[in-house]
Amino acid sequence: MAVALPYTRSEAKERARTWRGMCNVTLPSFTSDFRGLNDEAIRHDVRLAAQMGFWGTLVASECGTTLEEYLHFLEVAADAAPEGFRIVAHLSFSTFEETVQVAKASEAIGVEAGLLAYPPSFVPKAPSDVVAWTRDVAERTDLALIVFAVTTWGYRSMSPQSFPHEAIVEMADIDTAAAVKYEANPPGIVAGLADVLRRCGDRIVVQCPMEHTAPALIEWFGMPWMGTSGYEAFGDRVPRWFSLLHEGKWDEGMELYWSYQPAREAKGAWSQTWAGSNLIHRVGWKYLGWLQGYNGGLLRMPQMRLHPGQMRMLRAGVEASGFEVPSDDSGFATGRFPA
Repeated sequence: MAVALPYTRSEAKERARTWRGMCNVTLPSFTSDFRGLNDEAIRHDVRLAAQMGFWGTLVASECGTTLEEYLHFLEVAADAAPEGFRIVAHLSFSTFEETVQVAKASEAIGVEAGLLAYPPSFVPKAPSDVVAWTRDVAERTDLALIVFAVTTWGYRSMSPQSFPHEAIVEMADIDTAAAVKYEANPPGIVAGLADVLRRCGDRIVVQCPMEHTAPALIEWFGMPWMGTSGYEAFGDRVPRWFSLLHEGKWDEGMELYWSYQPAREAKGAWSQTWAGSNLIHRVGWKYLGWLQGYNGGLLRMPQMRLHPGQMRMLRAGVEASGFEVPSDDSGFATGRFPA
């Protein structure tokens, strides 16, 4: 059973410095009539992520769950998690009040951290507004927060970096701001990451979740932890090579890194088909996970649709990378544990 928050507020930053490994993503699974969650399927996905060697998993919102369903989703995931496997809450909701409600509930469930999002209802006019909103959340919860610096929020007008670095630097001083998930400033993401690391890396864990960049970042500054992202698309190979590189076994690790380049290229090409939507194609992520043994199944509408041609593109890349996959896609829509 889950326990209360495993650290105090004053220990949040120190706690984050102990994080080692990769955090994948668990998407909800629904019953066949889409009227509720499929607890058995959720438990399977959490346990499989742990078996594959992930440090922990983000329990994703933005997938058609109600607020109450999301809280249940969190509870089921936390209860299913083996000892030592971390659960991260996804603090992406419609209002400030809902964000705080889930953060407070996450404390009681005993999750490890919360990935902070900025709702469309929040429209900042200056970087100071972003800092103030983040601080307001932090003052209402002891949960360790992962600041998410990404172009999705639409803050380009405030800063050429798409997410103002001055805001990150100031937020690094918030006592529960534990880490930064940095994806801002494309195509200069690595340049932006270097700037943030230089300016506040002594006060907050700085990382980029893009798996194709990880070898450089491990070599460059020893990045010990990264997430959150759908690394399960490549089975257990991502956490395996991540560990090998940190053990100094670079030849072995990089051989494994390149072993699924066809799957990496296919996922990248597919992602370009929905670029600019400011959403993640979660149904596609469910399909990629299903190919690797996760439950699969469709998400509650509205969601982007996964077309047969896109499925063929993704499957071809996975098969060319030597993964064993189901012989056809007939079982994806219902999932491995239909209910």
